[in-house]
Amino acid sequence: MFVARTIALIVGFTIAVVAAARPVSVAMIDGPNSAVPSTTATLSPDEIYVRSVREMRTLAHTGNPPYLVFDLHLVSHNLHWYPQADNGQTDWEVKLVHANETADYRVWYRSKDERALVQDAATHAAYAGESPFAPETTDFADMTGTKATPSPSPSPASGKASDAPAQVIGAITVNGSKYYAIDLVGMEQRDGRQTYHLHLRAFHDAMDYPLTDLWVDANDFRIVGAHGEVTVRAVAALFGVGVTADFAQADKYWLVSTMDVSLKGYIAFWHANTETSMTASVVSIPATLPASYFPTPSPSATH
Repeated sequence: MFVARTIALIVGFTIAVVAAARPVSVAMIDGPNSAVPSTTATLSPDEIYVRSVREMRTLAHTGNPPYLVFDLHLVSHNLHWYPQADNGQTDWEVKLVHANETADYRVWYRSKDERALVQDAATHAAYAGESPFAPETTDFADMTGTKATPSPSPSPASGKASDAPAQVIGAITVNGSKYYAIDLVGMEQRDGRQTYHLHLRAFHDAMDYPLTDLWVDANDFRIVGAHGEVTVRAVAALFGVGVTADFAQADKYWLVSTMDVSLKGYIAFWHANTETSMTASVVSIPATLPASYFPTPSPSATH
């Protein structure tokens, strides 16, 4: 089954964009009395990256809202998304078509088991089971690869601070450049926020570390946007996936609000270029929803 939430794990958007890369605010600072640097402060790309990872992990501790009601707007090029029911539960499948598609849905979502009731805004048909996309938070630990571990401030063997193998920020030691070479592209406006645009290149194993770009809020170091790409090459064949995830505030949660997915590939003389954009607009975050919205799957007739 091919759903956008699965693709999100490539980048994490978890996007683990991606998602990664599943995504209260505590900024990562140099010491207990240090202030968050202004947008004019001189920060290295690695330091911006490390602070953003720490901030996103802090946000991830809040988890996902137990229940969400949101409107989902789906725009696709050469992809058709459709519900497939089995034993009383609906999965969302996708197939290649030579057409464009636009659809709108109202979704009632329960995060503990990722179950949803999806109603088509045009036909009013309702589908219980899975949602094509859910605006959940992403755990960036898998997405970024960096592993932060509590540690005293270690001293390098040479005694020189410049020889330390990792950046020491407070009581957390993180090697920000172990998995990626990180460059600062510049300051950019994104979704009304002043951000650092970071460009990342995996040192090795780009399949496991597919991030290529991050947009980091210059004030609180939240990741506002993320982009990742994976390309698989073979003899007379190529397949590539690109995912861009954007984040937005919903109550106390920092959620993936928009995901753009592009697929490109060819096998011999067969070519395909497809795109899907999914945007979620949170309507409400209720304390609960009726259990009837999330029916238990019917037992299989063969069992």
